[in-house]
Amino acid sequence: MTFKAFILGMLATFGLPWLFAIVLPFAEMRGLESPQLDEEGEYYDPGRAERISEGSKIYGQEGCAVCHSQVVRPTYAGWDVHRGEWAGLRASPDQPDDTRRETLPSDYFDEAVAHIGEARNGPDLSNFGRRVEFYQKGKEISAEQWVYLHLYNPRGVKNYKDDQFIPAKSTCPSKRSLFDQVPLYQAGDDALALEANEEGFAVIPNDRGRRLAGYLLSLKKDTLGQPLPKDWTFTREAPKAE
Repeated sequence: MTFKAFILGMLATFGLPWLFAIVLPFAEMRGLESPQLDEEGEYYDPGRAERISEGSKIYGQEGCAVCHSQVVRPTYAGWDVHRGEWAGLRASPDQPDDTRRETLPSDYFDEAVAHIGEARNGPDLSNFGRRVEFYQKGKEISAEQWVYLHLYNPRGVKNYKDDQFIPAKSTCPSKRSLFDQVPLYQAGDDALALEANEEGFAVIPNDRGRRLAGYLLSLKKDTLGQPLPKDWTFTREAPKAE
């Protein structure tokens, strides 16, 4: 190998990732103002005003951002838009509108911490609240109860999408510190639907568990009910389904 070929190979190996991961996103975002305004001068609200701020802190404290991202990358940087409702809901008989879109800087406006994540060991959670509510609608277990069961025992709850019990699929650690065991008469409607439980007792979420679940269910960054102006998206046309 010649020295020239070696230099060109090094530039291609390290230069191209740097170009796509840093230079192009910076060029797209450097001119954005915060808050962003639409053509009529109105602030774009991504629909997360009800987000529980304490739940966001607990999300960080519990290390959720280590394995889960909250960034739906633009299509030139990845295929997140086409991955399992990460970016929103696909058009279907039960959901006529395609709500998928890429993440924008304004999605994190007014948040103390933007949990963009450190890795993608688990699915992206940008629209976790949207998809779990959609797939649990009409089922015996509510979306909130599903979140509690997943936090308590990630490998002991059925997948919200296909309702299949795959105990070894999740690598998420159990968050049992977010729950308390109380006498059954004190549990009320908060009792988790657990098959194996000590007689006369029930497991319920504590304050930290409720706040974290509330935050997770508030993660809805797609366009449902509030279309995004087309000129604000990195990909000017709506992403196509697979």
